[in-house]
Amino acid sequence: MHRWKFSVLAAAAVASAGFYAPDASALALGRITVQSALGEPLRAEIELPQITPAEADSLRTTTASPDVFRAQGMEYTPTMNNLQIQLQRRPDGTAVLRLSSDRPVNDPFLDLVLDANWGSGRIVRSYTMLFDPPALRRTAPSVTASPQISAPAAQSAPAVRPPVTPRTSEPATAAAPPAPRPAPAPR
Repeated sequence: MHRWKFSVLAAAAVASAGFYAPDASALALGRITVQSALGEPLRAEIELPQITPAEADSLRTTTASPDVFRAQGMEYTPTMNNLQIQLQRRPDGTAVLRLSSDRPVNDPFLDLVLDANWGSGRIVRSYTMLFDPPALRRTAPSVTASPQISAPAAQSAPAVRPPVTPRTSEPATAAAPPAPRPAPAPR
């Protein structure tokens, strides 16, 4: 019986040790937001939803090697050679990785595999970035609009409207010429 109690205690200790997580708030790479259009240099941000000061101090993020791209089933493009990655904080305090390049992106989509290393871990994450044509980006309303200057009401004349002609759904028919009058009777 003494031996059975020891086995139950050992099993309970092993089971509870399995639930222990020393660093439950590990670094995570969040979603990516592309800020540039097709034909423009790359500008994008990757959110870091939870990053500790120690992780931020030791974080080194690079584009993965072409071999890692192939292993992930993604295409490595020359744009990746000149990609700059910087850890920055937004005004609201959110940490982001800012991605930028000097070369314009001429493909409608671009694969990216990031390799992030920090003092207590490593993560490799792949992304696919989609780039809209510049014309589609310009159709969105501009945030900054030029001020509209209007003339005082006393100086402006009312706009003249052209006369409105009613339209019918039936096709127009040409007017028939008037019927000829009978000739006057001889006298």
